Amino acid sequence: MPGKYAFNTDAGKVVLVPTTNIILKWNKSETGDHKYDENLTEVDIITKDAFEPSLPLSVVMHIDYKQAPWVIQRFGDISMLVNQSLDPLVSAYFKDVAQIKTLIELIQERSEIRERAVMEMHEKFQRYNLQLEEVLIGTPKTSAGDIMIENILTQLRERQIAEEKKVTYQKQQEAAESEKTLREAEAAAQQQEFLTKSKIQIEVERNFGAALASKAEQEASKESNVGLAKAQAIDVQVKAYGGAEYRVIQEVVHKLSMAIQNAHVDIVPKTVVHMGGNGDGSQSSAGTNTVMDTLLKFITIEKLGVSLETEKDLSVKTDVPVKETEAEMETEE
Repeated sequence: MPGKYAFNTDAGKVVLVPTTNIILKWNKSETGDHKYDENLTEVDIITKDAFEPSLPLSVVMHIDYKQAPWVIQRFGDISMLVNQSLDPLVSAYFKDVAQIKTLIELIQERSEIRERAVMEMHEKFQRYNLQLEEVLIGTPKTSAGDIMIENILTQLRERQIAEEKKVTYQKQQEAAESEKTLREAEAAAQQQEFLTKSKIQIEVERNFGAALASKAEQEASKESNVGLAKAQAIDVQVKAYGGAEYRVIQEVVHKLSMAIQNAHVDIVPKTVVHMGGNGDGSQSSAGTNTVMDTLLKFITIEKLGVSLETEKDLSVKTDVPVKETEAEMETEE
């Protein structure tokens, strides 16, 4: 502990041990403050892809004041500890790591390698009564005039630029898709009124078409029922008249009567001229049959079961003698 102690310098020697952090640099162009790394140089490694660069390192360690006597007792002094124990230990570890890594992986995965080195070397340092604080890894170097490392770094830069371009293009594509969606939404919003009206119009026309179809079905059903009823009524009338021919006669009479009514034709002539008839009410050949005469003749002949042709055949033309005297003319109104 800090304080004053009596010590016989003839019996022993005092060795100074720093209790602060000691930085050891494996770099021939740099040395730490305590000068314990004057003889350390970069670690020569061989990568998985057969590159042979030099790897600069820095190790930060601490010697606890309670462990200092044991360190001096075991290694003599700090310089011997660094040169004879720590240098071979650290160099061997990173040579083993380089053999399973390509040069590009060694550069790209430096952070992961450093974290792994701290964990794995911490236990080894404790065996020497040392506390490992940190391990720092530099960029691999080649001999003067060798441009291989520079080429590798150029490839890494180009690869990174390509990755960044890929990400940029992807973001631009996403932005374009978002803009497209926005434009479509704006267009849909602008046309929403027309879309709503068109949908309503389609629904109205659909309902109107259904109504027309239903009405047509109803009209067809109605026409069918009316026709069926008329057919049944006609059939009953035919049976009531005694046959189809009498039904036809009845229909003809009905049509004639309607025609006479609409045409305002006199059934009985207002003026009848008798040209010396034979006294039985028949007219001479000069007279004209009335509509009613023809109609009644048609009905009575058919009712008696005599056809028109038969009646025509049975008619006999007889010459009625005409008196020498002047025909009596009679006018009736």
